[in-house]
Amino acid sequence: MDTFMCCCTPYKPRYRRLVDAIYPRSLMEGLINSNMQKLTFYAISRPEKLDKIGKYIVSRLSRDLYHQRYNQVKISVEAMDQLLQSCHDLSSLNKFIEHFLTMLQKLLETNHFQMEKLATDSFVNFANIEENTPAYHREYDFFISKFASMCHSNNSGISKDARYAGLRGLRGVMWKSTTDPLQTNIWERQYMDKIIPSILFNLQEDDSDESKEKRNLFSVIDQPYAMDGVAESPRALADQFIRELMAKAPFGLVSVLDPVLKHCDLHTKWEPPPIFAIYTFRAIMYSVKDPSFVIQALITHLENMSNSNASVRIGIATVLSSIVSIAGTSIGPSLIGIFNSLLKHLRRSVEFQQTEECPSIDQEKIYQESLINAMGDYAYALPDYQKVEIMLFISANIPNLGKDSQSLKPSDIFLQHILVKTLLKVATKYRTGFMSTIFGNNFPNTLLRLALTSDPIVRLDTQCIFHTLLDRHDNLSVLRHLPYVNDVTDLQLTFEKCSRSDEMIMRNYAPHLLNALYRCVWMVPEDETQGEHMDAILCTMALLCIEVGFDEMLIQLFRLSFALQSMALESSFHFSGAKRIAIHNLVAKYLNFSSQLMAIPSLCQHVQQIVKQRALRAHPLLNLLSELQSGKSSPKKAPLACDDDEEQAALCLEEDATILFDINDVSEMLKATGKDVKNLMVPFVSKDATLAPSASGDMIISRDWPFREYEKMNNIDGTDTSGIDENTISIDISIDWNQSESAQTSRKNTLFSSTEKSDTPPTTVNELRKNINMLIDPSEQKKMEQNRTQRILDKFRTQDFNKLVEEMNQEREEVDLSRTVKRLLQRNDDASRINECGCYNKPKNIFELKLPESFVF
Repeated sequence: MDTFMCCCTPYKPRYRRLVDAIYPRSLMEGLINSNMQKLTFYAISRPEKLDKIGKYIVSRLSRDLYHQRYNQVKISVEAMDQLLQSCHDLSSLNKFIEHFLTMLQKLLETNHFQMEKLATDSFVNFANIEENTPAYHREYDFFISKFASMCHSNNSGISKDARYAGLRGLRGVMWKSTTDPLQTNIWERQYMDKIIPSILFNLQEDDSDESKEKRNLFSVIDQPYAMDGVAESPRALADQFIRELMAKAPFGLVSVLDPVLKHCDLHTKWEPPPIFAIYTFRAIMYSVKDPSFVIQALITHLENMSNSNASVRIGIATVLSSIVSIAGTSIGPSLIGIFNSLLKHLRRSVEFQQTEECPSIDQEKIYQESLINAMGDYAYALPDYQKVEIMLFISANIPNLGKDSQSLKPSDIFLQHILVKTLLKVATKYRTGFMSTIFGNNFPNTLLRLALTSDPIVRLDTQCIFHTLLDRHDNLSVLRHLPYVNDVTDLQLTFEKCSRSDEMIMRNYAPHLLNALYRCVWMVPEDETQGEHMDAILCTMALLCIEVGFDEMLIQLFRLSFALQSMALESSFHFSGAKRIAIHNLVAKYLNFSSQLMAIPSLCQHVQQIVKQRALRAHPLLNLLSELQSGKSSPKKAPLACDDDEEQAALCLEEDATILFDINDVSEMLKATGKDVKNLMVPFVSKDATLAPSASGDMIISRDWPFREYEKMNNIDGTDTSGIDENTISIDISIDWNQSESAQTSRKNTLFSSTEKSDTPPTTVNELRKNINMLIDPSEQKKMEQNRTQRILDKFRTQDFNKLVEEMNQEREEVDLSRTVKRLLQRNDDASRINECGCYNKPKNIFELKLPESFVF
């Protein structure tokens, strides 16, 4: 019986024998490729065995890990990778992947960097495999947590490699989750709170040998796209990762941006200069699908941080200013909402600055400047039509525009300064193409109100807004401080002929603008800013001459110049000698500038002759040739107080007509060149304007007069706040507006005295055109309507009823069309004439029968 007994090994299934065959006998050798090919063929031909093959390999890997046979572990991982690559089309792949992920989890749990790196590489290869079968229950929670912890490794020896491996693992999780909608939703907040901080932590850390200055320089470089090639450092990989993550993020996902904002809060990345925050958000803006959503999220975060230190708010506003230009082309309907939010924060900062709780006013001003720069940079990237909408929106938010500064709260006054400065910032980003886009809406009405406000800073900023809107050929740099020049060609100006559309727009708007300029000169403060105001007004007049220099506009500007000359001569205004001299110099510079542009030799000779006479005989401050010879610009700072000699010299200009510009001579010179100079002789008047001294000695100014008619043309409900007497006709007469009874006329009274209008109809086409284009006085029209209404009421209250009936019937007969037509027909009807002569012998036929009126149509 013993002869039948033998020893044999236990039976093993074939898949186990094939798996065991891939491992070499020596622990130092690698995978046996020939046996691996046999195992792969067996797995493909027997798909039902794939699950058992994976389970057996994982069991061997666990045993090898326990005995620390790492070479055998590497062979197991390599075998699993090859099987996964070869069998990805099999229906039973899901069970094998479960064993594969279990293997990777065991490797990551060892806390051995080589095993962790091996698992990361294997997972990245798995993430690049496209599966054909859906997976419903697969989760990556462990891998996200483990890879995120690897990104924060602080081991001095392997920290850089561990962070790099962790970023690669998280990137693999993102690839696998976003390609398959049935996978784990990686965009949930619980996952983003781990992934985003891990990326940002490595983005801010750079262990390279570069200096800090180079890293800061690299951070602010504009990089619309991720760097090409394979990232060699954790920072470069983090840059690629965050751009790719934001590009794959769904539309308007809050869970992606909240961790970024929270990271900047916790790590004080908003502190100026916020270089890291700027670089991070620029990378996000270039990658995200909706850049405006990032802007709105930052604004919302700024609102949440409204009670934080000013340095934090300054950092957020600086980041906004740096990235808003990127979102300019994709704003859409959220444009006004974003600007409204920025204006709300600006208003809140202004109000907080005026309270006693503000710890640092300088910091608040820096914060306000950052918000203003953000709005300006935002507007720069917008189309032109949206820039106009933004300017209209900002102007509509300026508080209490029509009130005096004395009746405003300090916070409102300061807010006016800030908003006008914001409006100027946006206007500098806009380039006017056609005047109709700016002056064809309600925006000019606001500018005129701003130009006449009682605050000199606001008035000066408003003139700068006019400059940026009128300058279409980049002449502002030359005209901002226009000097007296012998040859205007030295300025190298660029201009072209005014278009027909611009001419039509400015015909309606120019009278109001020129009236406002006249009043602005009257309101120029007599302090150290006097020169700046005069230069700004002169620049506006020069730009009007260049940009909209059609004949009627040029005549109106000459008319304004002579009105300003008369203002400087008027002693009842109580101007200082320095201001009078500044006005005379303004008029002389403009007349010299415009006469040379118009190329009229006689006019140029007349202006230059007057300037030479002033240089020889007038006050030294009126000598414009001295600054021309010395090559210096005009003094920007006027003296605060003038000597008696200077006051007397300024007042004596009225007596010496030879050093004043003569309107009659200028009129003849313009007429000789074919210009229509009839409007030049029209007094520069405004019946709605009042210049009256107040109790404190200052002038009370009605700021509604220059643009009431403009409001009427644009259907704006302007409020008439002043009752104006009809006798207030000429601006150039005395303060009480009573016309002088003296018959003596002087140079100024020749132009600026009140003239009676003739009741005779116009006899020429030019006179008819003049009457058509003449502006209607709103107060006079209102008074005529009131008188007409009163006459009608008195008529129906006092007259007899029968007489009223008779008048009504008479009016109806006069306007009855049927009666009029019948009367005209009867006048030329031969039959009617015969009947009137008494010829009734001819019998009547049916066509001659006279029917009742009720049957006649």
